Amino acid sequence: MVAVSNEEKMVASLIQVDRALESWRDSGFDLGTATGEVIDNSIEAKARTIRVQTYVAKEKGPKRIESIAFADDGVGIRPRILANVLSLGFSTRYNQRNGLGRFGVGLKLAALSHARRVDIWTIPMGATEVYHTFIDLDLIAAGQQDYIEAKIVTGFPEQYRAQMLDEHGEPFSSGTLVVWSKVDRLIDGGRYGTSIDERLRDLIKFIGRAYRKFLSQGITIGVNGRTIAPYDPLFLLENPRVTEVVGSDVRARIVDQGKFSIDGHEVSATVTLYPLALRPKRGPGGRQFEDLYIPENEGKISILRQGREIYYDVIPRMFPSRIENPDRFIGVEVSFPAALDEYFQVRHVKRGAEPVAKLREELRRFLEKPIDEARRQIQEDWDQAEQRERQTTVNHREAMKVVEKVEQTAPRGIGGETVTPDAENLLVDEIIQDLGLRPDTEEAAGIKQLIRDMPITILDGQWSGKELFQVVHLNSNVTVKINHRHPFIREVYSPLKGLADKTASQISAEDVLRLARRVEVGLDVLFMAYAKAESLHRNPNDLFEDLRQYWGHFAATYVREALRHG
Repeated sequence: MVAVSNEEKMVASLIQVDRALESWRDSGFDLGTATGEVIDNSIEAKARTIRVQTYVAKEKGPKRIESIAFADDGVGIRPRILANVLSLGFSTRYNQRNGLGRFGVGLKLAALSHARRVDIWTIPMGATEVYHTFIDLDLIAAGQQDYIEAKIVTGFPEQYRAQMLDEHGEPFSSGTLVVWSKVDRLIDGGRYGTSIDERLRDLIKFIGRAYRKFLSQGITIGVNGRTIAPYDPLFLLENPRVTEVVGSDVRARIVDQGKFSIDGHEVSATVTLYPLALRPKRGPGGRQFEDLYIPENEGKISILRQGREIYYDVIPRMFPSRIENPDRFIGVEVSFPAALDEYFQVRHVKRGAEPVAKLREELRRFLEKPIDEARRQIQEDWDQAEQRERQTTVNHREAMKVVEKVEQTAPRGIGGETVTPDAENLLVDEIIQDLGLRPDTEEAAGIKQLIRDMPITILDGQWSGKELFQVVHLNSNVTVKINHRHPFIREVYSPLKGLADKTASQISAEDVLRLARRVEVGLDVLFMAYAKAESLHRNPNDLFEDLRQYWGHFAATYVREALRHG
């Protein structure tokens, strides 16, 4: 047995402070979530004005932020607890479930994830003195800081003093200034190859979305002198940028809104359909309003804890069927109190939330019906927009020109040779009516002229019925009307033509592949549907052999002519 002297007691510190703090720097905070921890504390302190100001190093080389100041006009921090604020694990609200904070580690870990030193200056409500405390990793590593101490100082540092003034230039009567200095993780390029400007843009977007409820209630948050406007992915809150772009204050329609109870606490869920002005037609899919972040919304769910967003992303298998392109115009929000943190598996980083199985199933059942309803409404609105566009624009001109050239030497059709001029005029008027046009308009006159000029005219219409198209045989030419209510036209033909109208920058390889597979199946079943239709006649070969021959012949002739110039 080995004897142990009193001088060699077998004890150790509970924590190796310097090494632990260094390792905790990689705790999962990005700039947005780290900044959010400070903003959360300001909101808890009843601040009405919150400012974030970054300071860029003047040295040569890649652009980098050397310090960040966070200022607020809240109630300040009481002197007797100030020193504890930077102590890991301390929180005046530890494990409370009625505010934004809970764990007592967010502020410290968030700061250290980006900076090696954190200073706090505060003037508590009713006080005249400014108090200061700090933590510095370099001093700790050198053995020059063993504890955290709060002291009275002469005032706020000159460099940051302007951040603690109101809009009239008067000092805040109370408030707190937090400064991250020795920032070493915000450099152009950096770990992830992103620029400082890009990170700041993402920060502004994050703040506008995560704190939208607070911003809409009068709290002001600014970043580098820019006041942040609320961004609501449900488009229920006023958005000045929407008003600027669209020309009016348009809001989404609530498709469904409901509440259900979990352990005596309410979870609320809301599904909205974006205003028609932001989704006027099928095609770009919201890219014309890109700075409103509509394209990013596809299939995402916003989860709010105590009114503050902690998650905005796709949750697997929450939408009915797979996520679809129109889903970017559907807003989904789930809101819950902090008492249900375990049901959403909330982490101390306040980034990420995933409902547990029981809650997930409840949410999925609720979302299925309103999302399906919103999807149907989007498709109906787009169909109507396309119909209105077809009434004023004649499509298919390229194909009609190809046919016009071939028809100069092709045998003349005899299908409408018995139609008199008066009967032909009536048939043309019926075509105009079927297209939903008034006969005395310029559009109607243009289409009538087209019908007279072209050997075969193809027009877009929609009507109830099972026909893919209707053929009207006139005395000297033919008109084909395509039925855009038919599923083949709506699901295969129209999306294919829509893709052809886009530029290369507006489509992805995934879009093309998905549509190619749909078209492949669609064409196969089109041929089979024709074969099935023939089979309903007793002698299909006798009846349709000439039709097949002629159809195949002219299809080959027209295609060869079209591809020769394409």
